[in-house]
Parts: sequence; C-alpha cells; structure tokens
Amino acid sequence: MPLRSLLLRQSLLSILCLLVMAVIVSARSAQADFRASAGGYCCPNYQEAIRPGDEVYLISTRCLPSGCGFELPVERMSVQRYDGGLGWVESSLEEAVAGDTFDCTSIFVHGNWMDTWWTKRRGWATYHELTRDWEPERHIRYVIWSWPTQKDAKSLASIRRNTERADSDAYYLAWFLSQMPADEQVSISAFSLGARVVTGALQLQAGGRLNGRVLENRSTVDYRVVFFAAATSSGAFSPYCSSGDGLSRVEKLLNYYNSADPVLKRYWLVAGHGNKAMGYAGAGGLSSEGWSKVQQYNTARLMGKEHDFNQYICNSCIMTQAREVLRFGDVTPAVEPVEAEVVSL
Repeated sequence: MPLRSLLLRQSLLSILCLLVMAVIVSARSAQADFRASAGGYCCPNYQEAIRPGDEVYLISTRCLPSGCGFELPVERMSVQRYDGGLGWVESSLEEAVAGDTFDCTSIFVHGNWMDTWWTKRRGWATYHELTRDWEPERHIRYVIWSWPTQKDAKSLASIRRNTERADSDAYYLAWFLSQMPADEQVSISAFSLGARVVTGALQLQAGGRLNGRVLENRSTVDYRVVFFAAATSSGAFSPYCSSGDGLSRVEKLLNYYNSADPVLKRYWLVAGHGNKAMGYAGAGGLSSEGWSKVQQYNTARLMGKEHDFNQYICNSCIMTQAREVLRFGDVTPAVEPVEAEVVSL
C-alpha cells in the first residue's frame, strides 16, 4: 500500500476514534447531568424557553450594597425580562410587579457560590419543573432572584461573607414582596443559603427587625414557601428565637431536609456553635399554630450524603408535591410527613 494512502487511512481511523470517544464522553456526561423525567424533556432543563402567556424576570442585587442599620437603595435593583424572540431585555420594577391575569407569582432564590450565568441556569431548571404538565391556560409570573454569592479562594471566608450578605438581601426581597399586587398569590422556593434570604424577608414582613432594619410598608398576603436543603437556622421561624414570627406570614411551608447532608452538618461554622441548619435538622421551636402550617420530610434515604440542587429539583416524588404548593394547587402528601429529628453535630 502506498505510504500516502497508509497515512491517510491512519488519519481517518484516528479521527473516527476521536469522534467515537467524544460521543461516549458526551453520553456519559448527559447520563450524569440529566435524568429522564415525565413530561417530554429531561431534568434539569436549562433551556431558555418560555411558555406562551408566562412572564420570566431576573431581578439582581449584585451591584447593590449591604451593611447594617441604614436604608438600602431598593429602587436600584437591576430588572430584566425574558423575551422569547430577543432573549433578556431591560425592564423595570414597575413592569415586574404590574397587575395581570397570572394564576400566581413564584420567586426562586438560589444558593451559595452562584454567578449570574449559573443563577440563570438554575432559575430556568426550576421554572421548567414548576410548570411541568401545567395546563396551557394557566400562567405564571416567575422571578429569578439573583444575589451576590461568588466564591473566592478562601472558601469558608466566602461562605461567612455570603451568609452575612443574605441578611441584607432579605431586606431587598422583603421590600420587593411589598410591591406585589395586594391580591396576588405569591410563592417562594429556595435552595441552601437562599433560604436564609427568605426567612429574613418573612421576618421583616412580620414586623420584626433584622440587622437594625425594619420594613415600613408590609404586604397583607401570606406566602407559600418550599425549601430544599435550607442553609438557615432551624429556629429561624420560631417566635421564641427571632425578632418577629416570620411563619405568621406563611400559608404553607414545605421543608425538605437531609440529616445526612455533610455540608449542612457544619452549618455551625458560619452561624456559631449550637446552631443547626433547617435543611439538616428540620424546622423547630414553632408555635402550635406554626406547626399546623408545616410539612417537612427527611430526604436522607433519597439524597444520601449529597448537597446537590439537581438531586432535589429532578426528584419526581419531591417535585410533584412541591410544584402543587408553589402553584397553589391541592397538596397530597407524597410520603409520610415527619417531625424534625434531633440530630447531633
């Protein structure tokens, strides 16, 4: 065989082998990152695609200050709206809260170490799971809450810094909730450290004080809330442990915690000795009225030693129940509810 033909044949074989390897790697990555789910697409679905009649907003406080005891520039939040033809376009707070014929508004608050790119991806994944199998005539206003939680070289230091920042963003979120239409059905979902933003916002909405701040104008509606692996204090909703009973502003709380979560087991490193995470030990210290609003489930058998957003959002058993809470549907327990367990650190 001529040398040129031999070299050409070897080159073609090398290219073919590379293509086969690329396909195998891609298939393995897809298998690792996506799990098949009912409803016509895989999960997580990061695609930027909106259902007709829905509205999707990205509200960002990443360029706004934090701190203690002074008024924050709430009017300077960055607001973008997703346009199916143009992508993300500049919008305004007035447009984001304008009254319309939505069945509900749902707000998603991301967790730690998320930049804007990942915030959008996780926001879209939650949107698609939230609207999965929903009737076409039902419409939602969906808000992705983007707050600064970037990671730096000193991991523990960045977690502590972001935990402090969560209390400032609680004020931003509480103020935003006060701008919603008075008759709006509003639900909130949060993963990990995002739950601390939410519990702080509800504490302010209940008339409490946080970092020296109070909320002058509060809304009159009650909210539905779903937490996944909440990195906030187990007693954050206890009227005996905080300034203001945030749970009094909640119609229903669905809390998925994991007593095997190795990340939340060490929550005390950022919150102080004796503090347990709600996503690790469950919510505790509630009033009798508070307990009547709460359903919580220990997901240790499902999650194992994982602190993984995708594991929660792509679990059909969890999301079948969670989406009904967030969409203000009828809630049927998927598994037997349990009271918070006593977990030693």
